[in-house]
Amino acid sequence: MTAAQADHPGRDRDARQAAAAVSDHLEAIRRVLRESIWAEARRYPIPLTPPQVTALEVLVDHTRETGGGLSVSELSSRMGLAHSTVSGIAARLERHGLLTRTARPDDRRYTRLELTGPVRDWLDRDLPAARLGPLVDALRNATDEERSAIVDGLAALRRLLPGSGPST
Repeated sequence: MTAAQADHPGRDRDARQAAAAVSDHLEAIRRVLRESIWAEARRYPIPLTPPQVTALEVLVDHTRETGGGLSVSELSSRMGLAHSTVSGIAARLERHGLLTRTARPDDRRYTRLELTGPVRDWLDRDLPAARLGPLVDALRNATDEERSAIVDGLAALRRLLPGSGPST
């Protein structure tokens, strides 16, 4: 316990309770957004499991940030799953024509996973709308004051979190 926490034990307890409530709310929101993404994925002729959608999301986010793919090990780490599990997910996605695996010429053990063109198009065009849909619906039903409070509150939380980057 720091000296500041010892000086304000009630404040620390209040902060912990608020943090637990915020965490619960964020998890509920994540579940709604995840379900909307899975519903969008189920509309397509290739049936995708939630882990496959997650792998594609991680790959598209990384592609947007860097322009390139990920190794199986990097994808495993980002998904929090075992290498063998992610390797199986990647193999199924490759069989469906959703990603390509390219071995590095100087080290064939290192395989780079990259999205195919049609997947990039789908993820760029349809997935953002699926992700935003529930939020748009909710904010459409909010009053101006509620909408401002939500945006301002989330911006403040983002600003206060270390390493979360600037808020807009």
